[in-house]
Amino acid sequence: MAIPIGARVFKTGLGVTIALVICQIFNIVPAAFAAITVVVNMLPSVNKALSNAWEQIRIHIVGVILATFLGLFQWNNPLGIGLAVIFIIMIANQLGWEGGITPGIVSIIFILDAPPEQFLMHAGTRSLSIFIGLGVALITNRVLAPPRYKDSLFEKLPTLFLDSATYFIQSMRVFVQATYMKNYEKTDIQKLETRIEEIIEIHEHARDEFLPGENERLVEKLIEICQGFVERGQNIEEMTYQRVKRRLSPDSPLLFEEEISPTFQHLLDVLLLGDEHLETLTKMICDNIYKPHSSTISKADNLEYWAQFDEAMDAWQREVSGVFYLRAMMEVAVVATEMRWAARRLKRIYNLGSLKKA
Repeated sequence: MAIPIGARVFKTGLGVTIALVICQIFNIVPAAFAAITVVVNMLPSVNKALSNAWEQIRIHIVGVILATFLGLFQWNNPLGIGLAVIFIIMIANQLGWEGGITPGIVSIIFILDAPPEQFLMHAGTRSLSIFIGLGVALITNRVLAPPRYKDSLFEKLPTLFLDSATYFIQSMRVFVQATYMKNYEKTDIQKLETRIEEIIEIHEHARDEFLPGENERLVEKLIEICQGFVERGQNIEEMTYQRVKRRLSPDSPLLFEEEISPTFQHLLDVLLLGDEHLETLTKMICDNIYKPHSSTISKADNLEYWAQFDEAMDAWQREVSGVFYLRAMMEVAVVATEMRWAARRLKRIYNLGSLKKA
């Protein structure tokens, strides 16, 4: 069974080795403190390493100063260490250094655990060992950068969004235009589903690479709507298949060659207008996905359009009855519901802004 070695695993092992070698060359003891400092300061991504570097340095400096101060006054005992840990946590929380609490605590414990005899000398060598480990961790984080998953995510997600939206809109369009189809084959969406699974995995790896102010919420919503487009598009395709099958059935009250009623055709034409509106929204998002924009779209439904749809549905309902037409009525209602869902989601996504920071 193969055991995968990730970037962080490799970086940690290499960093520990380098720190121990440096301590050995310069005869700095205890070298184990440098190795442990490397481990607690190793970060999974280069972006996180860069954004946290100064925080890590500051928290170590504060921890070393605090521990040395307490040690000089003979507080290098369990009570003193406990108080120092409380102080470093309070300081880190107050200054917004939550990510550096653990390294700060480690520094305090290492220094205050030094022997009381010649405390200052021991504290100095231990501090040096700690900063060697910190330096090795920061340099290793920077030099051995893992794959830039965020770049791959930003490159692939817009295309996936466009393709999944196109599939969904096309599934509705085919439903509307399936009146005189003699057979219907559903679209093979295996590749689209595979791409969605891939983008979800890339997003999981890229989470640590997002910097404050970057639009990760837009990424999450784009992935979510891609999944929704595929799932709902499949449902619409199944209804199209059943519609074609029903029209060709000997039990159909309307011969295949006969034209459908003008009221039902009008209802389908209204649905087609909704498809065009979704296409417009999709294009707006694609055109602005990398362009910071402050303009927003009203999240409210298009009342005029839905009033037109309700009117067309009522007119057709007054003309027909029976199970055959009831199924058709339910299918049209489902397609309209999916269209309303898509319009609302697309508007919200547009209003979230762009992938690039303003």
